[in-house]
Amino acid sequence: MATPDLSTLTSSAQVFSSTYTLPQIRGIHRALHVEIDEKASRLRTQVGSSYRDLLGTADTIVQMRKDNDAVQNVLGGMGGRCGRGVVGKKVTGLGGFERSARELGGSGNGAGGGAIGVVARARLLEACGLVVGRVLRGSGAAGVGSQDLSKGDRVVLASKVLVLSRLLVKSLEAEKGVLLLESDVGHTIETAKKSLGGLRRRLLRNIETLLERTGESVKQQDVLKALCAYSLATSSGARDVVNHFLRVRGAAMALAFDVEDTKERQRSTADVLKSLTLYTKTLLDVQALVPFKLSDALSNLKKSPLLADATLKTLECLRLDVYERWCGEEIQFFTPFVRHDDLDGPQARDMLFGWAKRGGEVLVDGLRKTMERMTEFRAITELRTSVLQLWIREGGKARGFDPSEMLDELRGAVNGHMLRVVETKVNKLHLVGSEVSATLDSWQDGVTDGGVDLWNARGFDIDLIHGADHFLQELVARLHGRNDAVSKAVCGFQSWRHIIDEVGEVVEQLKRQRWDNDVDEIEDEETIEARQQLLSREDPRTLHEKLDATLVKAFADLDGKLAGLWRSREGAQNSGKVAMYLLRILRDVREGLPKLDAVKRFGLEAVPSLHERLSMTVAAQPLETFKARALTQKTVVGRPLWEGNPELPTQPSPRVFQFLRDVSTEMGDAGMDLWSAVAVGVIKRHLGTQVGETWLEALDAHLAEDGTGNSSDAKPDDGAKDSVEENGDDGEAEASEAEKPEVPSGEEKPEDANGEDEDEQKEGKSEQEPETTEPAAKAPAKADDGLAQQRRDLLIQWLYDVSFLRCYLDAPAASQNNNLASLEDKIFKHTGLDGDGARQRISKSSQEYHKKTNLLFGLL
Repeated sequence: MATPDLSTLTSSAQVFSSTYTLPQIRGIHRALHVEIDEKASRLRTQVGSSYRDLLGTADTIVQMRKDNDAVQNVLGGMGGRCGRGVVGKKVTGLGGFERSARELGGSGNGAGGGAIGVVARARLLEACGLVVGRVLRGSGAAGVGSQDLSKGDRVVLASKVLVLSRLLVKSLEAEKGVLLLESDVGHTIETAKKSLGGLRRRLLRNIETLLERTGESVKQQDVLKALCAYSLATSSGARDVVNHFLRVRGAAMALAFDVEDTKERQRSTADVLKSLTLYTKTLLDVQALVPFKLSDALSNLKKSPLLADATLKTLECLRLDVYERWCGEEIQFFTPFVRHDDLDGPQARDMLFGWAKRGGEVLVDGLRKTMERMTEFRAITELRTSVLQLWIREGGKARGFDPSEMLDELRGAVNGHMLRVVETKVNKLHLVGSEVSATLDSWQDGVTDGGVDLWNARGFDIDLIHGADHFLQELVARLHGRNDAVSKAVCGFQSWRHIIDEVGEVVEQLKRQRWDNDVDEIEDEETIEARQQLLSREDPRTLHEKLDATLVKAFADLDGKLAGLWRSREGAQNSGKVAMYLLRILRDVREGLPKLDAVKRFGLEAVPSLHERLSMTVAAQPLETFKARALTQKTVVGRPLWEGNPELPTQPSPRVFQFLRDVSTEMGDAGMDLWSAVAVGVIKRHLGTQVGETWLEALDAHLAEDGTGNSSDAKPDDGAKDSVEENGDDGEAEASEAEKPEVPSGEEKPEDANGEDEDEQKEGKSEQEPETTEPAAKAPAKADDGLAQQRRDLLIQWLYDVSFLRCYLDAPAASQNNNLASLEDKIFKHTGLDGDGARQRISKSSQEYHKKTNLLFGLL
């Protein structure tokens, strides 16, 4: 049901009448509350706005009262000063002033106004001295708007004030003898005269400072105004002004490089760029200003009298509105006189060309001096880029000059220094040879050649806070056998190599540089291409050729020095350790060789000799042990393990196995990094030669002993028995020593060898017992048969051992003059084996055993 219209309800009786139901009454109640709230809100808004209006009205009333009080005070003061008595006193004073002026200086309108004119001019002269300093500082106290003037306008204004000061001094000097000046006036004049010279010098310094500046803050119009100010201050004509301008710019160029007297800094790229900017801006400024703009500007200075200048009248400190009438006609109508037509175009061109030649020499000489202390190649190239880009951008704007001439001079200076720096840096490679020579001269056995243990964890720097790079570098250094002596030379070479790589990178960057004039696209394609060819192709090619030639020479010198050091120590007692040291140096240096065909053979001439000495040093002890123990053994320790028909060995002798292990151990102790494929081949040939020769001697001795034994009849059984027993004991001891290290699966153990020796001794004793009972005629025959069999078994075992050694020591290139092959053939002839089948069995068995054990001797 809809809510009734509240406007029709005038009393509560109408609401609670029977006309409306209870829900309608409740709706009327809610509607009444809503209407009441709306009216209350509107009332609050009206009251608030009215209150604010009332506050504003009150503030206005208060301000009007204050203004009214101020107006009343002003009107009261004016009324007081306009009284009859006050005005009468002023009239009387003015009349007295006029009478005094007539008595002292006549009418007061003459040439100088008498004594009052002198005083006025003295005060004006004193004000001029103050105004010059304030105008040059840009202070607003000089006058209205003086702080808003440009730098050029300020020096021109200061020059005009200075000219006025000169006129005032001249005028006062002329009247000094005519009038008797008061003491304070005379003092003022003398002080002004003394300060006039200082003001002139200060003004000239400001003009020179403005002329020396270049950049966005100094515009060409400021330069023109500075030249006009110089002309006013010195009464110079156009020719003298241009001469002064060129002289100031030339001195500024030279001063940019003159920093040797101060220890605070040295010449830098900024000095070269500043000098070059002065050079280019001078050419452009002179061509833009001379002769027309400068002549017009100087001519404008003479169009109106000096005191009629509007800028002078704005200087409040001068008060020209008061003092001008006392200055006299000579000052009031003075017009500056400067020659503006004494310089024509050809004269200006000749002056500019002569200055450009001298300035170019100063610039190039300063560039060379700046680069003298530059040794960083990248810094030199940055200087080259900055200088050449600036000249390409600005040098081509000057008319009548060929920019390529100065470009060639700048290029020549920079390229000459870069070539010298390249040669100096490359020649530092000799420091590696000097380090090697110093190490060899101070060599201490056991100290200089001390090795580094790869598995010694205490020596590692385990602090990985900066990453694992240091740990990996240390690991690689140990793996390559770089002790302190090797590391010094290698680190020196790596540092040198890093510098040379940086030089190469910079040269490549020069090839990729573009030399376009992006500011003013006024050059044709032929000029840009010619410049590109010159700067990005010819210059880098010259540097690259110089770098390559110097590198070839430096590496040749280093190679010769290292070879000479090795030749001088090749026969020394410690030549083996020295060979290891030099091999490591040569290896690391060859890893960093530049990609040049002329240096690919670096160090290779000395490497064969070094490998030979290394092989002799490493193999000396194993060969001596092998000769003393293996070749003196007369019995076959593993004879019971022979197999087949006929019975043949299945594994090498323990002493042969121990010999290979000794060789591998010595090679590992010398350093695994030394054993390249070539070095392994050299030591294999050396071992094969020495083992073959030693074994041939032992075989000849064995065969000679065999022949002597067969022809001898003096108790062969006793000698054979003693030999068997002694050699058996010796073989037992040697086998036990040989079996102490890790034993291959096919090799017999010491216990087996001892058991076999004991069995042999028991068999020998058991054989001796019946021998004593047998007739004396059978004993020599049986002893001879046993000794012959024993020697035959030894030869068969030797055949197997030689075949086994050939699997390790036969180098692929050693097919000719192979001592082991000759030894094997000779031993086979005396073994008594029938046919090639037994020999093939031995060869195949030794090869199979080699396959099982080759990983134990990985270096071989």
